[in-house]
Amino acid sequence: MKWPYFLFIFFLLSCTSLVTRDPAEISGERHVVFDIDWTIVSEIKTISPDILKNKRVIEVQGKHYFINEGLEEFIGDILSRPKMKISFYSGGLATRNKELLLKIKLKNGQSLHEIAYKILSNEDLVPVVDIPKTARFADRFKKDLSKVSKNMEDLIMFDDTENFFLENGKSQRSHVFFIGKAFEFFENFSDTAGISGEYVPRTYDEWLLNKKKLSILHAVFNEAYEESTDSGITFSEAMKNREELLNLKDHQWNSYSNNFYNKNQRIKKPKVLQKEMDCTQLSKLFLVI
Repeated sequence: MKWPYFLFIFFLLSCTSLVTRDPAEISGERHVVFDIDWTIVSEIKTISPDILKNKRVIEVQGKHYFINEGLEEFIGDILSRPKMKISFYSGGLATRNKELLLKIKLKNGQSLHEIAYKILSNEDLVPVVDIPKTARFADRFKKDLSKVSKNMEDLIMFDDTENFFLENGKSQRSHVFFIGKAFEFFENFSDTAGISGEYVPRTYDEWLLNKKKLSILHAVFNEAYEESTDSGITFSEAMKNREELLNLKDHQWNSYSNNFYNKNQRIKKPKVLQKEMDCTQLSKLFLVI
């Protein structure tokens, strides 16, 4: 059977229109900024021989850290998107941050230090005037996200410390995704038996949410990225909308965190790329018939 010529032309034009909506057409850079401590790694306070055998445990300047589950997949997915930049902003010293990021490797062998757009450290914090030295660290010093990018419209930062950002003039609050309280690393919930403290999970659900948090945020990122690409909403707005849905400040599972976690289990290629692949397959079909 031969298809009419005009139908074949219509099909090609339709595919072309899909290609023009490719995320590569995004006009400006988008930035994802990660805090380090308790966001991408968790310090291990209770050391045991079994923990030290774990391949996700690294030692940096005498301290042991667990590389939080799902980090490499999350970072890799962000980097696969057009014009995405990844930075790190930590209150830790620059020497510690560099050594730590060099020890965390992606599947392609690159370290987080190699792929970073910017690495900001203790030396890049802004001291707050007239704050007593007895105040907590995050009250005496602030992170200035404009040091990552002057145009913060498409910038979001993941941080486990609330209000650890500059509010000089226009607040940077709308660009910080608060990921909620973080707990000390325990390989199994049963390992918390007999241990108490503010940063020890009290229930299995708290322990599990702490373990799966980056996987949930990964799914949130994917959904927000697609929405901001397909609509007029900015990337930071799309992310902040989902921060409210997750409500991680209480560190409790809800219907949204469950939904986003389940979505992460079935992450696929960006839908535009899938459409392009379908067009290629269909064009072959046209030629055959």
